[in-house]
Formats: sequence, structure tokens, C-alpha cells
Amino acid sequence: MIHTSYTVGITTAEYLSLSTVMVDQKDWVENVLTNRARIAIEDITSKYTTFKIKRGESITAIGTTDIIQAAINEGVVGIAT
Repeated sequence: MIHTSYTVGITTAEYLSLSTVMVDQKDWVENVLTNRARIAIEDITSKYTTFKIKRGESITAIGTTDIIQAAINEGVVGIAT
């Protein structure tokens, strides 16, 4: 499993402003990324499943990571550029 972390820089004004509308900025950012990833996983899984069914092929990928990798490898989805 790959673990990736990000560092985001914001100005003092941005930090102070965010402090007035949220308790934990780090938690909020992590939640946004995690939720967006969840949506992408569901979309890719659905696209890949539909792709394989339409072709009459078995889905041999087991687990989320394998399904996403297979969808990329088989051209169902691509890496954003």
C-alpha cells in the first residue's frame, strides 16, 4: 500500500478566516480528499464492471486496488493529465 501525504500552504489571512468556520482544518482537508476518492472508486468500479459485462468477460481483479489498476491498464479510465 502506498501512503501519500500533502503539504498545503495558506496565507495567514486564509488560516485565520478558516479558523472562524471550522475547528480542525487538517481533518476537513483529509475528509474532502477521502470522500472524493470514494466517489472516484465507486465510479471506476461501475465503469469497469459495465465494460467487462458488455464484453462478456470475467472480472478477475480482486479488491478495490486491483479493479482500479485493471481499469487503468485496460483503458477503461486514464490518469488525469
